[in-house]
Amino acid sequence: MEQGDRRCRRVAADKRPQKPPPTFDHPYLSGNALVCGDNLDILRELPNECIDLIYADPPFNSNHNYVAAFGDKGGVDAQLRDIWRWTVETERAYQRLPHGPLLDAINAVRLLSGNTSPMAAYAVFMVRRLAECWRVLKPTGSLYLHCDPNANWLLRILVEAVFGTSQFRNEIIWERTRGRSDGRQWGNVTDTILFCSQSNSYHWRNVYKERLADGDQTTGDLTAAETRNGISGEPWRGYNPTDFGRHWAVPRNSRFAEWIEENRIPGYLAIDDPHDRLDALDAAGMVTWSENGRPSIVRPSEASAGAKVNNLWYDITRADGGERIGYPTQKPLALLERIVRASCPPEGLLLDPFCGCGTAADAAAKLGRGYLGIDVSAIAVRVMEQRLASRGGAATPVVYKLGWEDYEWEEFERRALMGRSDAEDGRPGHEWAEDKVAGLLNAVPNAQKVGDGGVDARYYAESDVVIPIQVKMHKGQIGRPDLDRLLGVQASWLNQGQNAPMSVMVTLYPPREGLRVFAEQQGQVAVRGADYPVMQVLSVQEMLTQEERPKLPPVDPRWLVGNTQTRLSLS
Repeated sequence: MEQGDRRCRRVAADKRPQKPPPTFDHPYLSGNALVCGDNLDILRELPNECIDLIYADPPFNSNHNYVAAFGDKGGVDAQLRDIWRWTVETERAYQRLPHGPLLDAINAVRLLSGNTSPMAAYAVFMVRRLAECWRVLKPTGSLYLHCDPNANWLLRILVEAVFGTSQFRNEIIWERTRGRSDGRQWGNVTDTILFCSQSNSYHWRNVYKERLADGDQTTGDLTAAETRNGISGEPWRGYNPTDFGRHWAVPRNSRFAEWIEENRIPGYLAIDDPHDRLDALDAAGMVTWSENGRPSIVRPSEASAGAKVNNLWYDITRADGGERIGYPTQKPLALLERIVRASCPPEGLLLDPFCGCGTAADAAAKLGRGYLGIDVSAIAVRVMEQRLASRGGAATPVVYKLGWEDYEWEEFERRALMGRSDAEDGRPGHEWAEDKVAGLLNAVPNAQKVGDGGVDARYYAESDVVIPIQVKMHKGQIGRPDLDRLLGVQASWLNQGQNAPMSVMVTLYPPREGLRVFAEQQGQVAVRGADYPVMQVLSVQEMLTQEERPKLPPVDPRWLVGNTQTRLSLS
């Protein structure tokens, strides 16, 4: 049974015995951190009840492929694939789900959308991660799950199955854009954010919109719904709230009441009788009357923190030009700041398991909270690292969890040869392997799959050296024409003014000896005082079973995704 599956045997968190907050000796929890890897594996490494706030903006089942150029050196592209298929791996994960709310929720989705539908596959992907999110949240913690119209119904089912219906707090509607036409239907201009807590003891702080301009004022109701017996239901100055099904609700235990005591009516908080409080407010000029004789309270601008934010968020627009970094699913910083202020205590820790370009981590850093960001994309982690570095302060430790030590040859071979229909994420095995090899070599994957001269990744070394890498992940052997084409790409780059003195070919299986001899015949080239082969040919099988590595000059730190603990040695 997976750790997150203990959710099926949960007890009410607010009935747990009180205990001092735990301390954690874990590298991801000792400060800020970014981790590149599968969030399910990384979540399983975390101890129970260690996170204060989780914001998750997962990929949606929208059947879109997003491509974004980040405008960095080399015009690097990043591709986000959010297409899901029910595969052999999905079936295995489904069969491992324990009986209980999680399995019931998945079966409900399968009944509604089809047993092996993309939505059902997406549900299996998400429910395991949500179970781990519940496990790592403190009893005072909360989850905000960002949805779009394609998946909000499904994620609502899963959230309530994992966290329990009693811990679901709000469905927040965010108006992300305004000018949009969707043909013969209402324009889709909103996202949904599901807010739930780990227990009834969740941290909460009210959030207010910007206060009024100096000199402005608003009026508010002095009554509340339902009638009451006693003085709260009796008339005052000719107005009887009972006639309207209401009762007096004069400010008493609130921030506004404290302001009245401090600035207008000394001793106000000690006045018990609602009518006496009304008299005091009226004498201080803080009551206004409508034409039909209904009293309202006057709230000056200096007493107002602005209106309390409710669950309809229409005052935050998309990230503006100064904030945009080109990431296709980027959310505005103000949106995440609001969530952090409300639900993450000072010095608390935010977790974003689908960190993307790092807006949640950026908001946490800005507001003095800690953060742990996870993303499977090496490029996304690099973007986050650069973004957070621009805020100043200490550099964020980056852990690259997809090193050679994380793979067995047989498992890598199986996944690399997997067809699109068999893969849980719907990616052909060769595409998966190309990106993994690029990451393992600390290179930048090429999202452009056609018209790229066959280049699958670029390795950026110091002194503006760029090395083209081709990755051939199939059962068959490569031939001399493949190496000739790679040399042609290298020559073309040199003619275009790029400093490309060498190239690398990576195959799945060891190449024929004659091809190694041909590569060696291309000679050596000096890079920063050291000699390197102009062309290298080696296989993943050799790298995983014999610890072979390509000989590459030191990587440019600006393009490195990783840290000194997990970085490959390329010497």
